[in-house]
Amino acid sequence: MTKKTIPIFYACDDAFVKYTIVSISSMMKNASKDYNYHIYILHTEISDEMKKKALELANENFEISFEHVGKYLKSISKKLPVRHYYSKTTYYRLFIAPMFPEFDKAIYIDSDIIVQGDISKLYETDISKYFLGACHEQAMEQVDVYGTYAEKVVGVSRNAFFNAGLMLINTKAFRDNKILDKFIHYLGVYDFIVTQDEDYLNLVCKDKVFWLSQAWNTELADGLEYSYDISKADILHYIMVNKPWHYHECRGAEIFWSYARNTSVYDELKAELDAYTDEQRQKDKESAEHLYQMAIDETNRDDNFLKRWGDQLPLV
Repeated sequence: MTKKTIPIFYACDDAFVKYTIVSISSMMKNASKDYNYHIYILHTEISDEMKKKALELANENFEISFEHVGKYLKSISKKLPVRHYYSKTTYYRLFIAPMFPEFDKAIYIDSDIIVQGDISKLYETDISKYFLGACHEQAMEQVDVYGTYAEKVVGVSRNAFFNAGLMLINTKAFRDNKILDKFIHYLGVYDFIVTQDEDYLNLVCKDKVFWLSQAWNTELADGLEYSYDISKADILHYIMVNKPWHYHECRGAEIFWSYARNTSVYDELKAELDAYTDEQRQKDKESAEHLYQMAIDETNRDDNFLKRWGDQLPLV
């Protein structure tokens, strides 16, 4: 019997491929062999050297390919508002549904993720009545400033705001409901600057999210806590500045390195960790403080998105 093939997407640039390689390696180790998997890496510029390292991971169950999004970006360029950030790789996840009409469902994963669970179990979740399956954004639930921002600026409850780093996407529903067009529309209406594309996604997918077990997106950052053992979580997500390749004391670092150790990029990652300076760590601290302050400032703005539009969202 022919095995079902599960489509899985990453989006990264040349600098992030090494983290993607570790993420893929962890997924491969824990995935059921009852399925085949096709990993698509969306990009605009990745070196042949890094492509070669990633492609070497492929085996009888896992196919890996690089998909250049430049042509698609050009095709929608007239729709896009003049902004500097729509070329950022984080926005490529919005292109999955229109670029791959052959799929009705797909998984999107950030590169700073370790997959400890069987990814096929996630894919088999029924989300036919929803736009996507995702986990609660723990920064919104556990940090009051961010929760208040979600409710007072985006207009989404802190308890109904999802993290977009791991999504099981109903790509058919995305196409049918023109999610990309709505996303682009709101890009031109308001400049969300705190979680950026995550803010827009939560706005356009409000009330159409299937809530996955939080173990499918265990966010690791200072101050966030869980009631379960992270070593048992299906996914570990090293969010914000909390990266094990920058901090020896990063929570869950030993799990990351247990997978990284067996990859072709291990030496490169260890060198990055050893070379990371106190000055860079101070900049990380300042960046985190700046994000926190931005959430406060956006909440207090007299003309923020929710205060300006209220319940009457601008027409799409």
